[in-house]
Amino acid sequence: MRKILKMIRENSLSIALFTLFAIFLSAQSFAGWHTLNQDLSLHGRTSVGYWHYVSTGTFWDGLASNWQAAVLQLGSLIVFSSFLYQRGAPHSLDPRKPRKTPKRRKETWYFRWIYRNSLSMAFLLLFLLSFTLHVFSGASAYNAQRLLTGQASISTMTFLLSARFWSSTLQTWQAEYLVISLYVVLTIFLRQEYSPESKPTEASHKETGEANK
Repeated sequence: MRKILKMIRENSLSIALFTLFAIFLSAQSFAGWHTLNQDLSLHGRTSVGYWHYVSTGTFWDGLASNWQAAVLQLGSLIVFSSFLYQRGAPHSLDPRKPRKTPKRRKETWYFRWIYRNSLSMAFLLLFLLSFTLHVFSGASAYNAQRLLTGQASISTMTFLLSARFWSSTLQTWQAEYLVISLYVVLTIFLRQEYSPESKPTEASHKETGEANK
């Protein structure tokens, strides 16, 4: 029991976040299911079951749209903060201090480069996967909507190049960049005691790169 409690305590942050993700995902799926059946009834169509709904593009389109935007936002912060600066921000390199040269390992240059950039590469892969899922599920959802109104289906490429796709996609992107921009700026002036995402409460606004200390 002690080992279990220790494991929970040492991983409590990820457990809490993944639990919230699961709760909100389940709630979203049920709300979306009821919304779809309401739309079907308005068009005189038969309602669909829950498990059928979660296998449709209508369900996955909403998920993938938000996933790729969130991944893009955090991935951009990871990459840009490696060579751009924001004085006073806890997650920025200090432009007044020289960069630390990482210690050389015995691995080959190729594997060393992959390891040193593995975090940004992981987010790039996640973005490509979620963006691809968004394109295909969005096309499926849009064609299902067109079918209800008696319109012909369109190809995935046509959907990808459509104003409808980019309107919704850019809407999520701009929202994510607004939030991450506010986060970077507000952490200069505001504090959260005991949080490693904040500078120490006694730190001045001009101090840069003091998170996690």
